[in-house]
Amino acid sequence: MKMKVGLETVVSEFPDSIVTDKDQAYLYPLLPEEIRGSFHFPKEMRRWKKDDALEILAERVAKKALDRAGLKPSDIDCVIAAQFGGLFVWPMVAPYIHYKLGLPRNVPAFNISNACASFLDGCEIAWNLILAGKYKRILFVTAAAWETAGGQGRADFTDPMSAIFGDGAGAAIISSQNLKCEFLSYYARTFGDLYDKASCGIRGPANPGLKGAPDQPPINAYMFGTPYFFDWWKENGPTFGVDNLKPALELANLTLKDLDTIIFHQPVDFLYDMWMDGAEEAGISRDKWKHTFHQYGNMGNCVIPVNLAEFWEKGELKKGSILGLIAIGAGAHSPAMIIRWLV
Repeated sequence: MKMKVGLETVVSEFPDSIVTDKDQAYLYPLLPEEIRGSFHFPKEMRRWKKDDALEILAERVAKKALDRAGLKPSDIDCVIAAQFGGLFVWPMVAPYIHYKLGLPRNVPAFNISNACASFLDGCEIAWNLILAGKYKRILFVTAAAWETAGGQGRADFTDPMSAIFGDGAGAAIISSQNLKCEFLSYYARTFGDLYDKASCGIRGPANPGLKGAPDQPPINAYMFGTPYFFDWWKENGPTFGVDNLKPALELANLTLKDLDTIIFHQPVDFLYDMWMDGAEEAGISRDKWKHTFHQYGNMGNCVIPVNLAEFWEKGELKKGSILGLIAIGAGAHSPAMIIRWLV
């Protein structure tokens, strides 16, 4: 029988400071007319104005995952990390986590960078490495910190797109032991033609001197979507979620009717609302879609592990339930996973 692999634990970590939609109201007038009625800023989210916020969050969430699972660093034989923000362009944060956990040199620590899709892609990589017998326990850490003035550039707080991004961190231990959930399937599509249509770049402030905005450094990271992307999304958004879930379910010998819960990347509400609209037409009720956008905002690669941890702690994930996980990263790389919750 094929070995079961899944999450031994999953945890989240946040800074204490809260930013509300009222704090960012100075950005509302900059929203394009065509999306102003449907584009909403999160009601609140977390942000930490500290240059090494990402490194601190990554260390904290890694140690929390070990504590929650009752493990020691010596029980980990591989580390994977993904991040938004941080002190350096490279090395990225994996070797920092390795150092802070005191891991020996023969335990590898590597980064993956597939934007908001990174957690599901990393789970797929870890799953196959464990099935191949290469490693027994892999610690996977994701972190996002948008106000760091490090090598990846601080978010441009004179641009309304910045108002959807919150800080946070998630970590999971992937193994074949003491499982809280098991992986059933992974499926991905990549729309490479959108490479330069919805991306993140580096530039100066979009609106220098904007009243109400914090002081901006000369170089900022900014997220942009071209008119082509928004037209593409209007056409493809309603079926986007279902078109990812169906093949993933088929790989697990399941159907849409078997889904109990869908946990998904939460870029901004008017985009994921289309996923839910299309899923409702396909017979999936909206109450199966769980998110925390108005609590934490868009945390990039951290959204899915943070939400898994959140809903598990609240008792909203029932034993034996089938979960569909959906993400979309830059370049419209869009993986889906099907998992079974076991506890």
